[in-house]
Amino acid sequence: MNILRLINEHITSPALAFAVTVFGAFFAVRLGVYSPKKTLKRIRELKIRGDNGISPLSSLSVALAGTLGVGNIAGVAVAISTGGAGAVFWMMVSAVSGAALKYCEAYLSVRFRKPGTRTGGAPYYAEKIAGKGAGAAYAVLCVVMSFFSGTLIQTGAAVSALKTACGAPPLVVGFAFAAVCLVTAAGGMERVSSFTSAAMPVFCAVFAAASVIAVSMRINEIPGVLNRIFSEAFGFSQITGGFSGALLSSALRQGMTKGVFSHEAGCGTSSFSHAASDVGSPSAQGLIGIAEVLADTLFFGGLTALVILLSPAGSVSGSYDGAELSIAAYSYFFGGSAVRLLTVLTVFFAFATVLCWGCYGASAVRYLSGGKLCMPYLIIYCSSLVLGAVIPQTAAWHLSDITSSLMLSLNCFCLIKGRKEMK
Repeated sequence: MNILRLINEHITSPALAFAVTVFGAFFAVRLGVYSPKKTLKRIRELKIRGDNGISPLSSLSVALAGTLGVGNIAGVAVAISTGGAGAVFWMMVSAVSGAALKYCEAYLSVRFRKPGTRTGGAPYYAEKIAGKGAGAAYAVLCVVMSFFSGTLIQTGAAVSALKTACGAPPLVVGFAFAAVCLVTAAGGMERVSSFTSAAMPVFCAVFAAASVIAVSMRINEIPGVLNRIFSEAFGFSQITGGFSGALLSSALRQGMTKGVFSHEAGCGTSSFSHAASDVGSPSAQGLIGIAEVLADTLFFGGLTALVILLSPAGSVSGSYDGAELSIAAYSYFFGGSAVRLLTVLTVFFAFATVLCWGCYGASAVRYLSGGKLCMPYLIIYCSSLVLGAVIPQTAAWHLSDITSSLMLSLNCFCLIKGRKEMK
C-alpha cells in the first residue's frame, strides 16, 4: 500500500497533472476548440448521419455513463477529503484543458475507424499514428484499467452507499452486479447505449435538481466557499515551492487525478463510444467530446463540490470515504431522504459505468485478439465485481490513478505525434 501511495504521489500523479495542463493547452490553442465561430459551424454538422452505428445522443450517453456518476459523487468527495477545497479548482482546470484532449480523441476515433465499419478507438488511431506496438500497449492498459475503474472502484462505491443506507452485505452487492452486468454487457455497445440513453438523462436531471436546490438553500455562502477554493488552491506552500512544489501539492494532485478519473479526457477510453457514432464528421464528433467533459466536470462535478463545501461535512478532512462524504453532505440539506436518493443514484451510476467499462475493455480485447477472447474477458470482468465489493478502496484509487497516468501518457504521445491529422 505504501509503495502504491509513494508511486502515485511522487511520480504518476505529478506527470498526469503536467500532461493534462500542458498538452491540453497546446491543443486548445492550436485547434481553436473554444472558438464560438468554429463551434457553431460544427453544431450544424451534427445533422450529418451515416447509415449505421449509434446516434450522436447515444454516443454521448454512453460516454457520459462511463464518466458521469461515481466520479462526480465519490471522486469529487475523495478529492476534497484528501486534497482540501483547493482540489476543486484543479478539477476545473483539468476539465478546461482536458476538453481539448477529448476533442482530439473523438476526432481521431472517427478519422481512423476501420474502413466500412463503426469500429475504432484509441488502439486503432494509436496504431495508425505510432505503430502496432503503441496500439497493443494501449489496448493492454485499457483492459487493466477496466478492472480498476470499471469494477473495483464502482462496486466499492455502490457497496459503501448501500451499506450506509440499509446495511446490505458487500458480497451480495458484488454478485448481483456481476450477474446483471454479464447479461447486459454481452449485448455489446448497442444494448448498453439503449440502456444508458434511456436512463441516463432521467438520473442526471434528478441529481442536478437535488444539487441546485441544496446550493440555493445556502446561496449567500457561495462567495466564502469560492474564496476558500481559490485560497487553498494557491496556498503559501505551493507559492514557496514553485512549480515543482505545486505539482506535489495534495490539492493539485487530487484535483487533477480525480478530475481525469471523472471525465477521462486524455486517457482515450471514451474513444470507443465516439467511434461507434453515426456522425460522419470527425470535428463534429469532437464537439460532442467537449460537451461530455464540460457537462461531466464543470457542471455536475462543480455542483457536487458546492453541496459538499456548503455543508459541515465539507470542513472535516479525511473523516469519510467518497460516497459517505457525499451522502453526509446531501443529508445535511435533505435529511434521511438524501440517503435513499444518493444511494439510488450512486448504484445506478456505478452500474452504468461498469457496463461502459466492460464494453471498453471488450473493444480492447477485440483489437488484441480479433474478437476471439471477448466472452472469456467479459466473464472474468463481471466476476471481478465480487472482488470490488471487498477490496480496500484506498488501494483501488491508487491503482486507478497510476494506470490512468500511464494510459494518459501513451495517449498524449500519440495525440502529439498525430497533431497534423487533426483540424
